[in-house]
Amino acid sequence: MKTFPPTLILILLLPVLAGGQEPTLEASPDRPEIVEDEPLTGAITEVTLYQGNALVSRHVDLPAGKSGPFEIVVSPLPTATDPSSVFADRATGVEVRSVACRSRPPAKAAELASEVNKLDLAIKDLEQKISTSNNEIALRRIRQDYLKSLGRFVAPAVNQEMAHGVLQAKELEQITQMHFKEYETASQEIMKLNFQIADDQEKLSGLRIERAKLAAGPPVTYDAILYLEKLADGPASLELNYLVRDCGWSPVYNVRGDTVNGEIEIEFNALIHQVSGEDWKGAKLALSTASPTVSAYNPQLAPLYVRATPATQLQPVQQGNRAIYQQAQLDQKAAMKGQFRGQSFDEAAIANFAANESAASLQLIELSERMSELRRMREDISEEELSIEYSLERPVTLVSRRDAQMVPVLQHRSKAAFHHVAVPVLTSSVFREAELTNYTEQDLLGGKVNVYLDSRFIGRTDIPTIARGRNFTMGFGVDGQLRFRRSLIDREENVQGGNKLVEIAVEVVFDNYSDQAVDVRLRERTPTMEDSTSLRVVLGSMSSELSKDAEYQRFEKPKGILLWNVPVKPGSGRDSTSLTYSYSLEFDKSLALEDISREEKTRIRSEFIQQSKRAFKGKAKR
Repeated sequence: MKTFPPTLILILLLPVLAGGQEPTLEASPDRPEIVEDEPLTGAITEVTLYQGNALVSRHVDLPAGKSGPFEIVVSPLPTATDPSSVFADRATGVEVRSVACRSRPPAKAAELASEVNKLDLAIKDLEQKISTSNNEIALRRIRQDYLKSLGRFVAPAVNQEMAHGVLQAKELEQITQMHFKEYETASQEIMKLNFQIADDQEKLSGLRIERAKLAAGPPVTYDAILYLEKLADGPASLELNYLVRDCGWSPVYNVRGDTVNGEIEIEFNALIHQVSGEDWKGAKLALSTASPTVSAYNPQLAPLYVRATPATQLQPVQQGNRAIYQQAQLDQKAAMKGQFRGQSFDEAAIANFAANESAASLQLIELSERMSELRRMREDISEEELSIEYSLERPVTLVSRRDAQMVPVLQHRSKAAFHHVAVPVLTSSVFREAELTNYTEQDLLGGKVNVYLDSRFIGRTDIPTIARGRNFTMGFGVDGQLRFRRSLIDREENVQGGNKLVEIAVEVVFDNYSDQAVDVRLRERTPTMEDSTSLRVVLGSMSSELSKDAEYQRFEKPKGILLWNVPVKPGSGRDSTSLTYSYSLEFDKSLALEDISREEKTRIRSEFIQQSKRAFKGKAKR
């Protein structure tokens, strides 16, 4: 991965600390008169692509016949170049005295300005023409209104003449024909003017778009100016590096399950967008989730000052503490990110103190909250973002274009344990699942996954980041050849002393329409309470014993989750596989069991989501 050297970081920070001025090249009595040769282009050899920008490295061979101090220009650098990021390293046979970047004036700027003036005149003419047409339409509307009023005058006059037996038929006919002719003429002229206005507005819109493009000017490119000193004739070279915007990448996976051989193939691709303005031809590509900028200011720890307050003024609210704890975690991470963005020392120190403030909120909650609640809060903490880099083995070519481009990163095939999962209280469908381990030499970055099973497309999902050596589970959709039915086969309720005793019996029946036996992980549950003294749950008879899995016994069983590994033979109806179990509940007879409060449910929901993520990602392989 290409990174900025520490000396360069300090050089880049100095202008910011001194007032934000960028380095410029100025004439000096000690420098020779600058006589620029033909610009050098170099060849792009390495690209480290981040998720938003890229560090590009060009290998530049220098003129062999030159020696002493001289200046070269490497050009053009693309439009998306960050001018403040340009630096040179790995110089061979030459010493780099200074590096600067300047914008390249567009060659056709004056010509484009003339074209813009012509378009301004054309736009003005069309706007005047449209205004005139609208005025003509308004005049014809006035004429039509007058003709309508004339018609309203003629009709009463005709009725009056007919009442007196005096009707001037010829004159009436002439007036009527004149009325309709004039009205029709005005209507046709209005219609033609509307058509003309529509055409002119379309032309005007096109001219405005064209003007906007020309007014923006041609894309600005950059020149890198390097002042060098070469002690002797002979070959020399260096690497010119710069950051570019308008590019990035995201992971896309194809996971193919093979139930016959008990294997899974993981294909990891990078979906790349690259519109930096230059093509990367035959470059060595590295994909990184890190940031290309760093800070020279390391985090410092501030004292934790507290004050003592009378206990009567304290009003601890568990749900409020949980929200404060979660927000403080987010604020702390945001502040630390701000510190490492390569800002000035003052800005980095301010961000560092903000992180200290958030950490203080976390520590104060730790001083007062119950341990059981603290454990739940800590379980909610999301994992730190991994800084991952993938170096592709072969050079690639990525042209600058709007369409996304796919690049293969790695492909790995390994053994996997396939099984089925059934959760009767949620659905009667049976799902396929596989347990596998990331045996690749890379961490798998979280992203979208296309899932296939036995060469058949199953669907799309996504995965979180999976570290090397860690096992995880992958779902492969519903198995249509397996169904099950869950039914309550018995319920008894009795009173024993001051307690109520409720006994429940349940049966789960599996229908396997395939010709192969399958292993199903069946999950059921019993009611549970955090206050175990208020509710006593006792498991009764079972046709199959619960799973002996250590993780299940430790984390899930105490919360009322029941797990069986059930071998389901082929068959349905009388040949179905069944499992029965029973349990009893004992609680105060004056009480009734009901759903938990909304606040408790919000907390349980957060716990469930975090536990689901951990269950998917499994545990590190020993």
